[in-house]
Amino acid sequence: MGFASAASEPAGSPLVAVVHAGGAPAPAGTPLVVRVPLPQLCGEPTVELWSSGDVVRTGLHGSVRWAATDGVLAGALELPASDGDALEAAACIAYRELLAVSTELGYPHLLRLWNVVPAINRLDQGLERYRRFCRGRAEAFEGHHGPLFQSRLCASSAVGSGGDELVVWFLAAVERGLPRENPRQVSAYSYPPSYGPRSPSFARATRSPASAGGWLLLSGTASIVGHKSVHPGDVERQVEETLDNLEELLPAETAATRHAPAGTRFAALKVYVRRPEDLPVVRAAMVARLGSALPVLYLRADICREELLVEIEGVAAAA
Repeated sequence: MGFASAASEPAGSPLVAVVHAGGAPAPAGTPLVVRVPLPQLCGEPTVELWSSGDVVRTGLHGSVRWAATDGVLAGALELPASDGDALEAAACIAYRELLAVSTELGYPHLLRLWNVVPAINRLDQGLERYRRFCRGRAEAFEGHHGPLFQSRLCASSAVGSGGDELVVWFLAAVERGLPRENPRQVSAYSYPPSYGPRSPSFARATRSPASAGGWLLLSGTASIVGHKSVHPGDVERQVEETLDNLEELLPAETAATRHAPAGTRFAALKVYVRRPEDLPVVRAAMVARLGSALPVLYLRADICREELLVEIEGVAAAA
């Protein structure tokens, strides 16, 4: 993952460009463009790029638009999801389709998933929409992989938008990645029933195979210890706790990295901020912890729990 402003040239041949609301346009000729209704909060208008130097093929499979190299498949789809029943059905349909296309095209191993869920915290018929999304997603995974599907889960994010479509995009590979869990947190797929009828279906991180870049793909991460949210109302402490969780997922320090600036252990991060007025505090906390050289993109989004004010995801070197 990398970021490019409207004035810059992409560092490599773009495979996927994720264009955020108000952000930079996708580079000309990008095989797959994903447009998400999440406004950028600061900096030059920016596009998120996933690049490859390999030959790219493209196609359409049902609702899934896709682009692929010999080792990696990227895909995206958007489905209407204005009310609770529509959202749950859309989540199930979207995941059935992306699982089907990745399998049929020969990329059966999901590496990373992103989800933008409209009105993620709103109650619909007494059930929060995020929990409806989780139920639809789990049903699709179970239908495809069977009741022990948790062993096949990969890194993922799900944040909320003010739009009316469920937007999903993903990376999959010919070879399997290695999921990674955080000892500070209960695995999301093992959350107790108090968090909804079906637990969230994702791993905390995935190390992609060498054929897919060998990166450590970090899930959307927040101020959660065990399975409980911590530091409600304190956005600065939530940033610190979130970074503690992300750093726990990184490879063990080596002699080469022990004295390096903390930010050099990440390649790029994306920060979702619930309240735009919190941005100065969030940015200051990020710079104090990680330095100012690390590429960071700040976006306005709702988080999957109402008490959470910030969520961070990104990419790091796997070794």
